[in-house]
Amino acid sequence: MPKDRIVLLDSLRGLAILGILICNIPLAFEPEGVAESVPLWPHGQAPASLAVWWVTQVFFQQKFYTLFGMLFGASILLVGGEGGDRDRTTMIVKRLLALLAIGFLHGLFLWQGDVLSYYAIVGLVVLLARSWSPKWLLTAGIVLHLIVNGRKLWRPLSRAATFDQPLPPQILAKIAKDTQEQTAAYQGDFMSSLNANLHGYWEFFVGSWKWPPIWPLAVLSLMLIGMGLFKIGLLKGQASPGVHKALVFGGATALVLVAAAESLYLAIPSHPMVLGGLAYALQSFSAPAVSLGYLALLALAIDAKVWRAIPAMLAPVGQMAFTNYLMQSVIMTVLSYGGRGPTLYGKLDRPALAAIVVVSWIAQVLWSHWWLKRFTMGPLEWVWRLAYRGPAPLRRTA
Repeated sequence: MPKDRIVLLDSLRGLAILGILICNIPLAFEPEGVAESVPLWPHGQAPASLAVWWVTQVFFQQKFYTLFGMLFGASILLVGGEGGDRDRTTMIVKRLLALLAIGFLHGLFLWQGDVLSYYAIVGLVVLLARSWSPKWLLTAGIVLHLIVNGRKLWRPLSRAATFDQPLPPQILAKIAKDTQEQTAAYQGDFMSSLNANLHGYWEFFVGSWKWPPIWPLAVLSLMLIGMGLFKIGLLKGQASPGVHKALVFGGATALVLVAAAESLYLAIPSHPMVLGGLAYALQSFSAPAVSLGYLALLALAIDAKVWRAIPAMLAPVGQMAFTNYLMQSVIMTVLSYGGRGPTLYGKLDRPALAAIVVVSWIAQVLWSHWWLKRFTMGPLEWVWRLAYRGPAPLRRTA
């Protein structure tokens, strides 16, 4: 049913946006060099902290970036069509350029971890592939995904001889010095944290485009896959229950493999880098399979009387995905950065960060339902639409 397909797409966006938060929050409260590390984590290795890390790595990390990338590719077709309509092409180009401008402002002045600018730039490239057949889109996306992640796998394999060797003291000293300097900058006053954020975002953005541009190529592969899946109907909810059950099985199998790899990495006291790199590469390879497993679970839930409340709960969050994504940045930086709130940067262990995430999830679900009962779209969706399509009614009529 068309209504169900709308619920599926919106609930998938909602799931992706909520899932991304638990992956992003360590990067907003700790320097990048230590934020996702086990041995370098500044707050020790208490069992509760390791448990949060394990759950994040197994069930969330890379899965929801992947899902969002595929959904972004589908949205390009939804808004811009397959390339035969000049008006729709003009609209999607203006939409992506507006997103690029918003992404730059977000990254420079709010939170350095912005990805909107990347999605906008890569989206402009993906426009050239809109008319491709599903077969070519899926083939190109999957091959590119394998190439990008094959490089991630090769790097730890090439260092296999250093399986259990610790980092040299000079490198550990440099990491400690950089961590201390960045923490002090983000804990300073408003201008200090703003300057640190500006510097961090610019390094992140410019560095991502150095050859080989792994992150942009990974986003490109996901958008191509998403466009192909949209054209064959999978992202529209048109697959059979049998296909959805097969996707759930594939995703669950991938999760078991990742869980085994991450558990082995934690079980070895020295946490060897090569094993961590292999686990990360396995995460990357299997992320699309897990993401499609999550998609299939939501598709099955829509048709199940008991479970359909879950996608119905997530759908408003997805309808306001743009607003909710930027609001997550506000929540993280107001709590974390100096001069904006309690200045918690560098002070919270992973369980406390997870608690912030859960409270934020609840708040965003409730807020999204409340807002969409009164308004036709999210406030920032309205501003974005204004930039590329012109004014639209915001308040719902009786």
